[in-house]
Order: sequence, then structure tokens, then C-alpha cells
Amino acid sequence: MKQENTMGEIVHFFFGAFRAIKSQMGFASPIFQLPLAQMETLRFIGEKEKVQMKEVADYLAITPPSATVMVNILVDLGYVERQVGRQDRRAVRLSLTKKGRQILEKAVMQRCQRMKKLLSKLNQREQVELLSLLKKMSK
Repeated sequence: MKQENTMGEIVHFFFGAFRAIKSQMGFASPIFQLPLAQMETLRFIGEKEKVQMKEVADYLAITPPSATVMVNILVDLGYVERQVGRQDRRAVRLSLTKKGRQILEKAVMQRCQRMKKLLSKLNQREQVELLSLLKKMSK
């Protein structure tokens, strides 16, 4: 019974923390109008530079058709461009446009500033512990 209570508390406080983060991060800002998956896609493409659609799908753990739909939106917004391979026209590479790089940089900077403010509620030891737990959970 004790284990169930602990799990219940973890779930309760996890979602409470998520709501606090969402509130603090100011998702009403125009920069955050893109869904998180699309922002993460921009970040992934920006880090890897020229990537294939399958790499995006694998990274986000979604199907290639779902990745295509998401990337199409980013292309339509002018954030991502497709480059067709010279030797194999089926080999399409994705990269950020100047506009995509700018929106990504601005979003990352704003999120970091807001996250710093939120994390200031934790002392240094707690921040290190949180980082360790997040790393462990994301493996």
C-alpha cells in the first residue's frame, strides 16, 4: 500500500510541476505557438544540419508519414527547407532556413531564461539531483 501512495504522490506532483513549468515558461508567447514536438524537430534538424525524414521520425519515435506531416508544416512556415539529392532524387535532406534558425535561437534563449527563474527555487544540490533524475528517466 505504501508503494501505491508513493506512486500516486509522484504522479500528482509530477503533473503539478509540469503545470508550474508550463505556466512559468509563458507558452502564450508567439514563439511557443509551435507545438513542443515541432520545436524539438527544429532543434534536432538544427543540431544535425542535413537530416533525412526517417531520422526525424526515429528521433521523435513517430512514423515517417507523421514526421512528413509535421515537417510539411515547418516548411510551409518557412522554418525548414528540403534539399533533393543530386544523384538520388529520393534522398531528401532537411535543414533549417535562416528564419528557422532565428526562431529556434530566440525560443531556446527565452526558455533558458524562464527555466533559470523557475529553477532558482531549488538550491544547487537540488538542481544537480534533479538533473541526475531527469537523465536517468530519459534513458
